[in-house]
Amino acid sequence: MRYCLMMGLLCVILNAHAAESMDSNVAGVGLIEDESSECLANDGKLILLKSDATEAMEVWLDRWFMDVQTADHTKHIIQPGDEPIALGCSQTRDKEKQYWTIASARPVALQ
Repeated sequence: MRYCLMMGLLCVILNAHAAESMDSNVAGVGLIEDESSECLANDGKLILLKSDATEAMEVWLDRWFMDVQTADHTKHIIQPGDEPIALGCSQTRDKEKQYWTIASARPVALQ
């Protein structure tokens, strides 16, 4: 019983941190929402990764589905002036909620 309570508490803490991370802007890198027609059809918004940094950035993202972190841990290299990268809709076709969080962002030297 204690194990279940501790795991439940841990999940609540992680979800609160993830929601907080969604709004953060790490080193000029952030997540934005757009009203894409495909996503609006499912009552969602298109989530995009953007960068205002003046140097190339390596960004690691985590994906959450129905408030559970998935195995999706993706790396993106964003150069100054790049268009925002479409990640997906905030609601799936089955009307389930999903979102992304920035795990880390750091400048990189391109060769």
